[in-house]
Amino acid sequence: MQIDKIKPDNSPVPFEIPTETPEEKTPQTPSYPESLKKIFRNRQNLEWEMGTGFHSGPKGRRKGYVLTLWSVMASAIDALLLIAMSCIFMMAFLKIIKTPITQGLLQDFAVIYVLGSWLYMITTRFFIGSSIGEAACDIRLGKPQERMSSWYFLKVVFRATLVVATGIVVLPLLSLIFGKDIPGSLSGIKLFSLK
Repeated sequence: MQIDKIKPDNSPVPFEIPTETPEEKTPQTPSYPESLKKIFRNRQNLEWEMGTGFHSGPKGRRKGYVLTLWSVMASAIDALLLIAMSCIFMMAFLKIIKTPITQGLLQDFAVIYVLGSWLYMITTRFFIGSSIGEAACDIRLGKPQERMSSWYFLKVVFRATLVVATGIVVLPLLSLIFGKDIPGSLSGIKLFSLK
């Protein structure tokens, strides 16, 4: 076995790191393929707040009487929508069974209105987090982490049932007088303002 001797001519040269002064340093941006540049060109749409409507940070949100007044405005919008839907259902019902308009029509209309409002509040709040009136007034039912909970649906049903069982007007009126969300306190799921 023969051992080669290292000669100074063919000895390994240590790797030299070029030294640069801070003025000479230039920031190097990595090169990405065009497909990635197209996907991530606007990162604003990827932020969590944009999809939920909630924004972080301590800002002056509507609370107390102001939130209650906006909630009453949302209820008025929802009431008008429900009256219109109830009228349409009542006309369709009368047309299908071909009965004349009787004195019991007002009672039938009230039953359709109450059942329609109960179903409307449950379905819209469960699927979109707010009714149409609440969405117009920038109000949501429950925080995002509450909406992801498995108990959210039951709390929404309990809240809607509580409001309908007390006569639809009683709890919102008490909320307006006391300046807080009384159905939310009783059901465990409160209204929140986005603004």
